[in-house]
Parts: sequence; structure tokens; C-alpha cells
Amino acid sequence: MKQIKLNVTGETITFTKTGADTNGAFLEMVCFLPAGKKSAPPKHIHPFQNEYFEALEGELGIFIGHKRKILLPGQSDEVPPNTKHGWYAAGNTDIKFKTVFKPALNIEWLLTETFASMNRANSTRPSIFDASYILTQMKGQFYLAAIPISVQKIIFPILSKIGKFFGLVKYVNSKTDLSVHELGTFLIIILTCYYSQVFEN
Repeated sequence: MKQIKLNVTGETITFTKTGADTNGAFLEMVCFLPAGKKSAPPKHIHPFQNEYFEALEGELGIFIGHKRKILLPGQSDEVPPNTKHGWYAAGNTDIKFKTVFKPALNIEWLLTETFASMNRANSTRPSIFDASYILTQMKGQFYLAAIPISVQKIIFPILSKIGKFFGLVKYVNSKTDLSVHELGTFLIIILTCYYSQVFEN
């Protein structure tokens, strides 16, 4: 199984089922954060994915919209698409939890590139140019919650191009285009969301 590690905190992500394993249906991974490390991703949004959290060890804090709760081992919760959310270590012990994204889309690539950027910078945040490149390549699959999406759609592509022009963008694997399967899945999700809105109205 593929595993990535954030050197600064010792956080690891083990991909137990990848999109390739499930034909894009879902991505399953187990995250581990050592005791005393408060690193956590900024609150964010997956417009087209459900995200399932299940605590395995320790106390896992999660934000879902305006709701905040702590999951103990064996407890779980799910984030609907297009919902602001995040997670954090709620206690002072190691935490381990399972996360499942449905469908898989390009989350594995995003996490791999983000960890690589943070490791190059020896930081808990990627460089602004790497982050801009990564988010631009995600093609609407991932947005930060703290910045208006309309602003992200303008600023990140510009910073990405500037970074690439001056050689400031580094990456492990380029993700210029979605695969045929990923593109098909992505289009089906978009059409489903569109028609559900039409019929609701």
C-alpha cells in the first residue's frame, strides 16, 4: 500500500484503497497523527464528493458546516458534497482515523503533491506557488473555505502560471488532464447536480 509522510509532524496517510483499485468509485485511506502535533488542513470544500470519517484511535475533532464534534474510536460521521469541513486532534494522544472519499476523483494526487511540497519547505503548509498549481490542477474538485471561490478561480491560476514561468513550482507528477475515466465520472456528477437543481425548481 502507498503511504505518504509529513516529515515535520510525523503525520502519515496510508492509501488502503485507491481510485485505481475501485475504478474511481471511492478512495479509502488511514491517517495517523502523533500525540502533541496539532497540524491539520485548513477548512475546505469538496463540491462533488462525500467524505466519511471514522475514528480508530484517540479523539478526532471534526467541523462539518457550523457543527463541531469529537469522534471517539468506533464513531463516525459523513460530510455531504459542497460542505465546509475540517478535522483536528482533539486530545493529547495519537490519533488514527479512516477517511473515504466518494467518488475518488484526484484526492490522492492532491495529497501526494501537497505533502511533497510541505516536505520540500520543511513546513506544515505548501509554498504559495505549489499550492496555486495544485489547486488549479484540481479543476474545481477542491476549494479552500476561507477564500471566496470566485477569487480562487482568478488568483490561483495566475499564481500558478507565474510560479511555473519562474521555475518556482515543483511537483512529483504533473496532473495536467483528467484521465478518460475521471473525466467521465466528473461529467456525470456535474450533470446529476445540474438536473437535480432543475427538478427541485
